[in-house]
Amino acid sequence: MDNTHTAKILVCDDSITNTLILKELIENELNAKVIAITDPRKVQSVLEKHTIDLVILDIEMPHINGFEVMSDIRKTYQEDQLPILIITANDAVETRNKALLNGANDFLNKPFDQIEVILRASILLKIRASYYQHENSQVILEQKVAQRTEQLNDAIKSLLNSLAAAGELKDNDTGKHVLRVGQYAKLLAREYGLPYKIVEMIELTSPLHDIGKIGIPDNILLKPARLNDDERQIIKQHADHADTILSNHDSPLLQMAKSIALSHHECWDGSGYPNQLKGESIPIEGRITALADVYDALCSKRPYKEAWPDEKVHAHIKEQSGIAFDPKLVEIFFNNIAEIHTIRKSLAD
Repeated sequence: MDNTHTAKILVCDDSITNTLILKELIENELNAKVIAITDPRKVQSVLEKHTIDLVILDIEMPHINGFEVMSDIRKTYQEDQLPILIITANDAVETRNKALLNGANDFLNKPFDQIEVILRASILLKIRASYYQHENSQVILEQKVAQRTEQLNDAIKSLLNSLAAAGELKDNDTGKHVLRVGQYAKLLAREYGLPYKIVEMIELTSPLHDIGKIGIPDNILLKPARLNDDERQIIKQHADHADTILSNHDSPLLQMAKSIALSHHECWDGSGYPNQLKGESIPIEGRITALADVYDALCSKRPYKEAWPDEKVHAHIKEQSGIAFDPKLVEIFFNNIAEIHTIRKSLAD
């Protein structure tokens, strides 16, 4: 409620005279709009139809009394959110205390003093305004935090993409391999049934699977022929290099990237590296990236090989189900092969 807001006050008293006096008094002195009713059963319908800033309520009324009306109001509105001012002819201390304990913000006795009514009502309207100012400030703060978080996430995503591309450019001059791997991994993770946030994290971090190649000498990485045993051992060290690059970071994204970099060369049957993990002991993000990476590598031309035709790639993946790859993921892969092909074509080198 800002300075330009016209307060709307609900007056409920079974005395028509009292309601008319209060209506004229409040509208003249507070420049507010007053809705006056004599039937307490109509209070809820008024609250549903109008944004009310203050309720002025009698206690002793027919059908339902003021305590019951207050109880209904407080089921929906907090005391600062919708203040209630009780005006009643019952001046017993017990009545006053009961009203205040049951959600009334303030209490006046009849016959009421007009100046006091205006002063008390003004104070309660300020409480209401303060509540909504705080609420609005909180909403604005949350919006700003959300905006800054989104900006930070965008910056992190850009950094991850750039870092992945930098690593891949060592042996692929387009960097689109990592983009394709990210999209294949996203599809596999989604169809595996992982939560949306995890799917998104795998999409963002799977392109970093070979970031450790930055530490591999070019004469080995770019060798246009099969590697010998010593060279293969050096290539395998890229997992250790990734561990060094991505360690000591608390970011969940970087921790996910590290997990993928360390586990995407593990094999379902335990014959992989660097830790010879087997089956379900291989992190799901590593199993997903392994399949995505091998598929794209086989389909792509490299310094040491030509691209394989689809039939040969598909046959190899089927042969490696239960050996290199998680059988469930292989099944998901072929159930979605049309989308896999679409991704490959849309991100072709």
